[in-house]
Amino acid sequence: MSARVRIALLAGFLAVAACDRPERIEANEAVPAADPVPAAAPEALTPEGLVRALYMEPTIPTAGPHVRLYFAEALVDGLSGEEGIGFDYRLDAQDGVITDLVVEETASGPEGSAIVARFNRAGRPVSMAYDLCRRENGEWRITDVRSVQNDWNLLDLAGADAGEDASSQPAC
Repeated sequence: MSARVRIALLAGFLAVAACDRPERIEANEAVPAADPVPAAAPEALTPEGLVRALYMEPTIPTAGPHVRLYFAEALVDGLSGEEGIGFDYRLDAQDGVITDLVVEETASGPEGSAIVARFNRAGRPVSMAYDLCRRENGEWRITDVRSVQNDWNLLDLAGADAGEDASSQPAC
């Protein structure tokens, strides 16, 4: 290839590259904002997906808006803040590493769902039961978490009020 052809090709590439370059922005000019990239929101998931997303969090949510992504309003105050409930309710332990997570819906209806999360922690099988409600807009929220092996539930630990009729599910 001759030098003249190489120069012509290089000039063509530079011309095309210059067309794709954004225009120059002066120092005091506002930079155009990029379009926000939509994130997968936990509220748009199935009941199993919501519980699985909670387990994918590096730590339990404690900021009010973060807690609201997963839990019904009755639990938000009790789970928000620095003190919280003092342990990782997802693991039924202070901390630890889990393996072999299986999230399964055991009952469902138009307004609610029951989920069981099974996993191994420190070589021992653990099961956690989740109750979920469906909001009017179709979003799912957790209304309670119960340890299958131990005698506790999140509604009691968080000091949540289940309403006048204790047998009824808290408001979603």
